[in-house]
Amino acid sequence: MRVSDALARGAILIAPSWGSFEEAITGIVARLAASGRLPEQLADVAVQRISEREAVASTAMVDIGVSIPHARLEGVDRLIAAIAVSPRAVYQVGDGLPISIVAVVLSSPSLSGEHLNFLSALSILLQSSRVRERLRRATTAEEVLALVRRNEAARA
Repeated sequence: MRVSDALARGAILIAPSWGSFEEAITGIVARLAASGRLPEQLADVAVQRISEREAVASTAMVDIGVSIPHARLEGVDRLIAAIAVSPRAVYQVGDGLPISIVAVVLSSPSLSGEHLNFLSALSILLQSSRVRERLRRATTAEEVLALVRRNEAARA
């Protein structure tokens, strides 16, 4: 599955500003639910599972300002993703280090291979400093989605 296939315009947030990881995850998951990509009744469980997974091993790549929190969750029948981008910080870690790109990924527990392949594709996409800089400067969801699609095509 391509990254752009899992993203929905309604699940792309531009320049949100939350004070903590927990606030960011809660906000992003709420957007997934509001967009119809995640059943409303699973939102709290999704936040809990993501937080539990993050407590085991952080997905924050502080050196590049990216985080890819993820979880597999009963009740999710496919792979879904949301992304929040900001020129400064979606949230901060540690001593105020900015995380300016946060991509949340949720999938069914039965999609282990697809989940890992998607995380790999997303990680490869976000390793590009050029892509990260353009995502941080994006002003619309359409711009983010177009950027992701262009860079997927370039890697295909």
